[in-house]
Amino acid sequence: MNIKYRDIFLNHLELLFQFIEKVEVHSSNESKLLYARLVDDMFPLNVQAKIAANFALRGCCPLSGKEYKELEGGVDSFCELKGYVASTIDYINQLPEPTLEQMNLKVKDTAGFNQISMSGTEYISSFVLPNFFFHISMVYAIAKSNGLPVTKGDFDGIHQYPKGFSWEK
Repeated sequence: MNIKYRDIFLNHLELLFQFIEKVEVHSSNESKLLYARLVDDMFPLNVQAKIAANFALRGCCPLSGKEYKELEGGVDSFCELKGYVASTIDYINQLPEPTLEQMNLKVKDTAGFNQISMSGTEYISSFVLPNFFFHISMVYAIAKSNGLPVTKGDFDGIHQYPKGFSWEK
């Protein structure tokens, strides 16, 4: 079975888009939730979602022979945030599939303040995908910690639970 990393990004960006729509519907205060954080030294929900989208681009661009650059657009409303995620999906869909040669090329990037250089395969599996899922998880955690009725199924698109279900009750 050959799973293409682009398909993983595209699938989870679609889920993130749907998640943001659900959060928007259930949010009584858009600006409060968009700027909500788990703790003071972590990014708010809107920035976490943007960073997740950017990690998808950071993975797909260099391995498709394109230079990574952050897309234009704000994330200061649910509408803008959904637009940013949708633009990311559109951009990735326009990129050519990487060749085997490109997957073996060294990719240089930064991880915080650390300069990294890895083969394309290692770059995707050890750096980009873990960070992509970390930031999507933070979006989920912020929404959940603010009382929104979100479930693991909203995160992975697979799990299903009855309304109001809890393993703890």
